Amino acid sequence: MALTGGTMRVVVVGNGTAGQTAAGVAKKDSPESEVVVLERHSYPSYHPCALPYVVAGEIPLESVVDRVTRPGIEIITSAEVERIDLEGKKVHFSRDGSQESLEYDALVIATGLRPTKPPISGLNLEGVRLLWDVEDAEYILRHMGERIVVVGGSATGLEVAGALAKCGKDVWLVEMMEQLMPGKVDPPVASTVAKYLRSLGVKVLLKSPVKEIRGPTGRVSEVLAGDQVIEADTVIVAAGVRPNSKLAAEADIPIGETGGIKVDDRMRAAPGVYAAGDVAEVREFVTGRPVVTGLVSTALVQGRIAGRNAVGGDLRYRGALSPYVIHVGDRLLGGVGLSATQATRWGLEHITGRLSTLDLERFAPGVDRVLSWLVATKDGRLIGAQFWGVREVWGRVSSATLAILSGMSLQDLLTTEFAYHPLLTPVSEPLTVLADSVLRRFKMAP
Repeated sequence: MALTGGTMRVVVVGNGTAGQTAAGVAKKDSPESEVVVLERHSYPSYHPCALPYVVAGEIPLESVVDRVTRPGIEIITSAEVERIDLEGKKVHFSRDGSQESLEYDALVIATGLRPTKPPISGLNLEGVRLLWDVEDAEYILRHMGERIVVVGGSATGLEVAGALAKCGKDVWLVEMMEQLMPGKVDPPVASTVAKYLRSLGVKVLLKSPVKEIRGPTGRVSEVLAGDQVIEADTVIVAAGVRPNSKLAAEADIPIGETGGIKVDDRMRAAPGVYAAGDVAEVREFVTGRPVVTGLVSTALVQGRIAGRNAVGGDLRYRGALSPYVIHVGDRLLGGVGLSATQATRWGLEHITGRLSTLDLERFAPGVDRVLSWLVATKDGRLIGAQFWGVREVWGRVSSATLAILSGMSLQDLLTTEFAYHPLLTPVSEPLTVLADSVLRRFKMAP
């Protein structure tokens, strides 16, 4: 399909969070432009973060499939993009057995991540599946047994294990590293999460790589992890992802050291070509190091920037802080910025603090505890935070995100006002109490 008249055409490859946002913003900013999205699935989009609750039976499968399209945006489904012609400004794709092409004025690549299969024998057995898209969730629901092994202590692995344990399944969570969510979550927080999962009945097995999945009858019957043989009738793999950048690489669009598409602060990868979301290699906010984030929070912002700039805007990306919140059983785990593990790996001198305190006033119904953890530079500038509790984790992550973006110090937190209500929050915000504690411990108090 060629361009008609003088109308500008924006083509977006991929209709996940970044692609949807880029398409929507481009159309809002330039209503006269033609916006076309190419999506490889047979449906417009789905909500991948909801899949753990689909396989646990908490959310109907159909409800996570989004078949609504936005006015003025054409979405071509079942479109497998095969080649990008930078010189001719065309995208070549196949659909229903036919070969088609689209000319573009601006192109946004939002192809996301792709799962990588770990080198384990037995992945092709019945009852074994990666959890990645709607089709995977559908398969798992159809073949779900009672004895589940979840491979990978990732965010998805934690959510799946917690949700399945709550609905009465016999669940093992197997991680090859010595802690859950290695690198992303610091050990004191990760150990607290592991302890909670065990309280739900999840058997958490650390430092135990899966060596083999066995099933002499064609269906999985046991898993060898470390030196442990685990009886199982279902295996859900939630480990290993890579940027889905092959299409860009084949078009000679620069690929960075992380495997993602290299972009500048305008999300531009090449003249007239932008990349956003999980496929884009961006700069981490604190250190400036190249990262691929793999989070909806960052994909949304990157998609907004790419969409606006594709139609002539000049919005700049400040760097990835990667705020996240995950739901584990009845509790929430969230964080933003650098973990102490990352700071150590990247040679950044830092200090840390930990605080476990009440999340409401003592008299409030449902009062529980919240664990707060912060990471700061040696001179007291906040660069990371993690929280674990039953409420307000999202709010604390958001507050810490804004604090890091603003360059706030721990002393600045002492003079920051936080809203209070006896049924919603404690009088003293835990992040402020922790900041004060760290300042005193390191003799940095004013």
